[in-house]
Amino acid sequence: MRQRFRVVCLLILAASVLGCGGVKPVTGGTAGLLHSGSEKLSDIQITVHQVKGGSSKPIGFGAARSDGSFQLVTDGAKGPLHLTPGEYRCTLESVGATVEIPKEYAQSDTTPLKITWPTSDQKLDLDIPAPKPSKY
Repeated sequence: MRQRFRVVCLLILAASVLGCGGVKPVTGGTAGLLHSGSEKLSDIQITVHQVKGGSSKPIGFGAARSDGSFQLVTDGAKGPLHLTPGEYRCTLESVGATVEIPKEYAQSDTTPLKITWPTSDQKLDLDIPAPKPSKY
């Protein structure tokens, strides 16, 4: 009888820890579009760095989908990231082997993607020069 009670308790505990569904993706942050002219870019991670007092720190990221769209999430993907008015820099990194991003776009101190964000209800529009196809 005690053994059966223990098994039932362990099953209830396991069910409560594991939950009923899988991990849901975090969505709902500031939306954006990554493109080169009219060409939508995909498989590129956009990292947003907040600029304060001459230095910057990463506060979130997004990944461009096949249509170039992305939504920003906080570092660690713990929740949506809604940009507030201020100064930001965006860095880019290829997450697929399809394109090679110029090196200056990889560092917050050299990236040409500098933004003054005026309001929280805008869409982030990032237009970059055409990336080169990857050698790999």
